[in-house]
Amino acid sequence: MGSLLALGEGMVELKLDETGQLIQKFAGDTLNAAIYAKRWAPSLDVYFYSALGKDMFSEQMHHYLESESLKTDCILTSPDANIGIYAIQTDDTGERSFTYWRKESAATQMIQLLQDDGGSKRLVQADCVFFSGISLAILSESDKEQLLTVLAELKEQGCKIAFDPNYRARMWRDEAHAKEWMSKAYLLADIVLPGLDEHEDLFGHTSIQDVVDFMQQHEVAEYVIKAGKDGVYAYNQETNCHIEFNPAPTQVDSTAAGDSFAGTYLASRVSGETLLVSIQNADKVAREVVQHRGAIVDSKIFNAKFK
Repeated sequence: MGSLLALGEGMVELKLDETGQLIQKFAGDTLNAAIYAKRWAPSLDVYFYSALGKDMFSEQMHHYLESESLKTDCILTSPDANIGIYAIQTDDTGERSFTYWRKESAATQMIQLLQDDGGSKRLVQADCVFFSGISLAILSESDKEQLLTVLAELKEQGCKIAFDPNYRARMWRDEAHAKEWMSKAYLLADIVLPGLDEHEDLFGHTSIQDVVDFMQQHEVAEYVIKAGKDGVYAYNQETNCHIEFNPAPTQVDSTAAGDSFAGTYLASRVSGETLLVSIQNADKVAREVVQHRGAIVDSKIFNAKFK
């Protein structure tokens, strides 16, 4: 049995269903990944670290995490901030747009609260700790630095650090700001899960080899490049592999395609699967997820497909 700790932001998700009814759920990039990791590998101990508020939605979210069998021991409570909220709108092709109410949410305080409550000692020493560019972007500058310090301490204790850049331009002051912190995260991480499109947007990389060269410059030991219609490329110090693009028969909602890929990949690797099997597993789950509305597929649908 292995263990995975996902660190980041959990939010209330609001979305209209086919009948125009407003549906409330919970989501967040690293949270979504944690849920799919646990669903894919039920024997894995999956922890989620964030900060929640004392509001009604925060309490509901805590119960929701437990209903998904995530371990919530690490979660801290802000005395004066509430959970963030976002609304999602999806067009006819499955592409989505978002409206956020997340500024000064409880999650933005998660590193301040952690430092007041024991620092890295407050977090479980998992086999793998996962964070994202969004986990970084929501924090103040000093808290960004402190987060990387906490992760470096966990790495020294034997935890592997995994990072998904999940680049969202509007969350950063400018490109230089994003590049600075992404580069610091890459230098720290053992595993990185970039998309070729986001590397093109941020770093001007236009080929797989450009990204490979960048990873080698940052001494990343293992990386998986999601290259859209060119498939998925994976590399570590022993081998490399590639799988072809296999589109879903219908794409309804791409909200959590990358998150489900990340969670399934990391669950597979922590469980001892090879690089190739892990990207195959992750691709299968992401392919299923985009055929359903919302970030988290109904557990009955997921289990019927994969169990």
